[in-house]
Amino acid sequence: MSRILLVAPDSDLRRSLEFALAAEGHEVTWQASTATHELPSKFDCTVLDHHAVGKDLRGGVAFCEAFRPVILLANFVPHLLSPSAFATIQKPLLGQALLSAIRQAAETRWSTT
Repeated sequence: MSRILLVAPDSDLRRSLEFALAAEGHEVTWQASTATHELPSKFDCTVLDHHAVGKDLRGGVAFCEAFRPVILLANFVPHLLSPSAFATIQKPLLGQALLSAIRQAAETRWSTT
């Protein structure tokens, strides 16, 4: 079971992802924006919807660096934040792409610590 920080401003997307991730046994903490007081070390990875960053590219890059590994959900690939993310997945989400990326990100995080 991975501890995942889910950051998505759209409540429907957030609820859907939270349900799917919890059904797979992941512990999910969510928030609507990148403004956070949580410590990155509490999470195995972060799932970030690009809409949570808005037009603040520098803030998005800083968030990705602080909360890595980050799986970026974007409307198009590559996204401007893709170089700062562990993986970028194009929305709408299809199949096991997100679960596979989470598994790989969590393995990478723990193999490098």
